[in-house]
Amino acid sequence: MMKDQHRWSLEISEIEFTFSDRGSFGTVFWQRRKELRLLAGAKLTPDPQINKDGTLNFSAKVAKSLRAEHADKIADGVTTEDIIFPSPNELGIFLRFGGDNTWLALKDKNGKTLHDWSKVE
Repeated sequence: MMKDQHRWSLEISEIEFTFSDRGSFGTVFWQRRKELRLLAGAKLTPDPQINKDGTLNFSAKVAKSLRAEHADKIADGVTTEDIIFPSPNELGIFLRFGGDNTWLALKDKNGKTLHDWSKVE
């Protein structure tokens, strides 16, 4: 089975996407091929995703690192400045404190996902 391929386009750069999952919410623009802008005012999920044994799962560890890297742009679980991410999945892991497949979680005002907008046929 082939993995889906996605491609940035100028058309995509003009679309406002929203992210909403596990109590997090944010507005996102995919402005360049490796630049997704999360607008200030995004709400972060406060609790990390954990394994059955109570330890942090891998993506929660990545999220912890990302949140530490951008700590100066977060206050009380809300972003205070725009933040740039190189991929949709990194952005989603940051917002929901773990998890994956942000391609399906980012939606335009009509409910069309980033996956649908950018999929290469």
